[in-house]
Amino acid sequence: MSQLINQSIPNSQTAMTIKEFGEADVFKQQNDFAIPTLNDGQVLIKVAYAGINPVDYKTRQGLGWGADNIRNQQFANNQPAVLGFDVAGEVVASKDSRFNIGDKVSALSFNGGCYAQYVAVAGELLAPIPNDVDLKTAGAMPCVATTAKQLLDFAKIKQGEHVVINAPAGGVGHLLIQMLMGLVDTLDVQLSVICSKEKYQKLASLIDCDKLAGWIDYQQYGDEQAFPELQADVLLDLVGGQAGIKALSTLKTNGKVYVLPSIWADKLKEAGADKNLQVAGFIAKPNAQDLTDMLQKVADKQLSVHIQSTYPLTEVAKAHQELEKGHSFGKIVLENN
Repeated sequence: MSQLINQSIPNSQTAMTIKEFGEADVFKQQNDFAIPTLNDGQVLIKVAYAGINPVDYKTRQGLGWGADNIRNQQFANNQPAVLGFDVAGEVVASKDSRFNIGDKVSALSFNGGCYAQYVAVAGELLAPIPNDVDLKTAGAMPCVATTAKQLLDFAKIKQGEHVVINAPAGGVGHLLIQMLMGLVDTLDVQLSVICSKEKYQKLASLIDCDKLAGWIDYQQYGDEQAFPELQADVLLDLVGGQAGIKALSTLKTNGKVYVLPSIWADKLKEAGADKNLQVAGFIAKPNAQDLTDMLQKVADKQLSVHIQSTYPLTEVAKAHQELEKGHSFGKIVLENN
């Protein structure tokens, strides 16, 4: 297959690498990192922005499938790893006939490598960025937008159901709740949210909170205090853990729970056994068409992406530390200057 190459590609690049798992200070700036060589079907992207997600810092800590891949591949061969699944930028070399030099593209790639100036991505994962969407917004979207769309498709919410969403102001949540508000209008869905007063006030910049069926301020409830029994049909739990378990009290018997991250599914099923809850864990999968659809929704002003803060690529440690505090509204992104 022929390859298109921009002649201005340097011989090496700056990448933020890790050689061990741990706290945010394991990141090291490496200025002589090799530019990826392309396999057939891949494109080389000059990174403009890379989104960061909770899965990123969990991987950095050595947790989950992302860390397992690094352990078995890079670390097993005494090589550094580059994290980052979200990218938006410009094509500078292509071994995929669908993409040309200069194309603006966005992608969710579970191979990582986006915390760098250049990343190689399979062409089948690339979504063209519409003219009305800027690169920063596109860089914030891949993981959260793909997840929000696929989770909503997975949940198959029906006419008139009462839906509760836990953590509606985070990366996935702030997109998902906007899409759910569409179902309030079209399917007469009732929608209740579980979040702090601070996050509830911020939601007002994205949705008409007067259309919500209810709001539970979890900070007003002690460890032993149960949430109200809303007799809801569906819980979309974007937290898991004790917060997910506590939210089960909002559901009716035989209610449905969709939990992200999926590792909590068994715990929630056990905790809700007395209600015979149907619990399913959810895992998003990279999908160019889903990302393309979500980018178009932003272009058409049907969705708004909130970016809380932007850090230079070299300050990825600070970005991770901010995300780990758990107070983010929307997304945090890295900029490749």
